Amino acid sequence: MITTLTPSPSIDLHYHLADLEIGKVNRAQQLVVQAGGKGFNVSKILTKMGVKNSAVIPLSENEEKFFSDSARFEGMDLIAVPISSPIRLNASLLVRGETTKVNAASAPWTKLEADRVSKKFYWQARRSDFAVIGGSLPIDVPASWLVGLARDIGKKTRVVIDCSGSMLKNAILAEPYLIKPNREEAEELLGHEILGEKDAFAACFEMHKMGAKNILLSLGHDGVVFCDGKNLWRGYSRKVSVVNTVGAGDTLLAGFLGGFKKGVQYALANGLAWSEALLQYGSENLESRTIVPDLSQVVLIEASGVHV
Repeated sequence: MITTLTPSPSIDLHYHLADLEIGKVNRAQQLVVQAGGKGFNVSKILTKMGVKNSAVIPLSENEEKFFSDSARFEGMDLIAVPISSPIRLNASLLVRGETTKVNAASAPWTKLEADRVSKKFYWQARRSDFAVIGGSLPIDVPASWLVGLARDIGKKTRVVIDCSGSMLKNAILAEPYLIKPNREEAEELLGHEILGEKDAFAACFEMHKMGAKNILLSLGHDGVVFCDGKNLWRGYSRKVSVVNTVGAGDTLLAGFLGGFKKGVQYALANGLAWSEALLQYGSENLESRTIVPDLSQVVLIEASGVHV
């Protein structure tokens, strides 16, 4: 069982365009409207994999039906937490395999709402195999809220954090079981560039020293690195024809967590297989695909000489 929390859910508008001309009227070839947010996306992929999970989502009365209908269509277990603030609208412009995103900030919660969300997630996640907190916080919700929540739940189960910026910098102080930064997020956290494979290995050990027990570092088309503070596993991506990059990182995480009981090598291969399938077909077309992890994509790396 895995429980996810999306503090800042969104309605995502995906515009598919043949070309994009700044300052001019651009007409979309296709528009896809989806319920979204990092935790929700992870839960959606876990559901497609057949992994039992629940998605905790703070929602106003106006948006709850849209998310409930989306979750019902996907076969997801949605747990809505009532709040008063409206949901954000995010836009993605997909042009020739490249994605340009415009994400809005989330409206603030009241203190009562913040307490309600944390209590609901705590009681739902405390007996799960993983408690996943993904995405940004609403305006005016301090990072200390996230740190406290992660510490409290960490006494009961394994906490997974997928966020960025100051949120990640603070959340790592709670010593989560796993963090999943991409290259840019890790560079911002550490204050230096990650230029190659050796830099990526060293960066993982740096993040481990900062407090994260395990690190799943996404390197985009260069693959992924997993580090538990002692060992390194390297996952190499295959070259695929990219249709849509939206949700690729969330899919990598879902595949990893969904395959974790079978070991790190399988988990990484599973994450790569699902994220590569999403890149090629989009999340709405994954049900019709046979997704088989390729263990040859993942190798254990000799970690001597890499420590910082």
